[in-house]
Amino acid sequence: MGKAGLRGLLLASVGMLAWLPGNPGLAQDPKSPPGSAAAAASIADFFGQVGDRIYEHCIFELSEEQLEVQQALIQAYIKQGADSTLARKLAVKQIRPPELSDECKRLKKLSEAASPTEPTPPAAGWSVKTSPVQPKSPVVNAPAPSAAVLAEKRVLPHWDCGPGVDYVTIQHRGYERKLTGGDICNPFEDTVRPVPDTATSFRLGYTIVTGRLFVISNDPQVNGRTIAWAISGREACRNNPDPDCLAARALGPLPPGEYTFGGDKENRVTWGPKSKRMVAGVYLKKLWNRERFTPAQTAAMLARGNIAIHVRLKGEMSEACLGLEPNGWEYVAGLIKDGRATGLNVYIDEPYPQVAEAPPVIRASSFSLSSLFSTR
Repeated sequence: MGKAGLRGLLLASVGMLAWLPGNPGLAQDPKSPPGSAAAAASIADFFGQVGDRIYEHCIFELSEEQLEVQQALIQAYIKQGADSTLARKLAVKQIRPPELSDECKRLKKLSEAASPTEPTPPAAGWSVKTSPVQPKSPVVNAPAPSAAVLAEKRVLPHWDCGPGVDYVTIQHRGYERKLTGGDICNPFEDTVRPVPDTATSFRLGYTIVTGRLFVISNDPQVNGRTIAWAISGREACRNNPDPDCLAARALGPLPPGEYTFGGDKENRVTWGPKSKRMVAGVYLKKLWNRERFTPAQTAAMLARGNIAIHVRLKGEMSEACLGLEPNGWEYVAGLIKDGRATGLNVYIDEPYPQVAEAPPVIRASSFSLSSLFSTR
């Protein structure tokens, strides 16, 4: 159900309150059952609590980046020879709003099944629309790598479109991006490996060069085990540990080091006003591998600011964050909200090669350039 449908559901439900017996805005019915006014008030209170949360925690529209990608796709398809109508139709078909999350569906069901006498409270664990406070750090004036330097970077071969895969190239915020079927080439499969329930407290680990997210624990039975896969960085800097990429704000992957979550446990997973989705903020506590970087690169990494873990939507990449596929994000967010995951360590190279698997990338694509000239 889209935003208009849910809004209609809420308005219709609230509108029904006006016709409930005992509503103070209408003539009183002497035969009205006792407590009907309280029942109406209960329903109104319920929708007052849950309605806003439905809009805050359910993504109904394309993100800003998806809108930009969609428009860029239209122009790319026209350059390939498609007429404007077909180009627009194909781009709209490929870049769609995400499906509703399980939590969102649960909230929607709560609104549909609200009892007039015993309203169901909002789901436990929903957070307010705020962001964690970042630990204070000294302001560093650090020059980022120039656009000319970054423009010379090339996508690492294992992230590039493979032979035999049709793609179009778009321009996004000054950089080239290859898309096939509306998505980036070689995205990760939405793989989730649940952490055993016996592991009640552990840190998350992430390897930049492979995108693997895993467990760091003193328990050898779970230490190093894969949880999911996430991209970090965009365009040629996707999962690219090149020092210039690591120093590039809003382009490179998150730098190697030790990260913490927000100090307020209740708000470690919060609504991100800029990203328009739920995010888990992480904050760099200690930068690692300094011997590999120049002083200027080190200063630029320390000045990069907030980094987050979030869901990656179709067509998007990741601005220095960890972009998980929908199932992966839902599971990892649960680990963080429940307090099982207590922090994040980021490595350039794989620290546990004996248990690490090859990245589960999706290399095939059903997209065909011939579709641009189809009359259907």
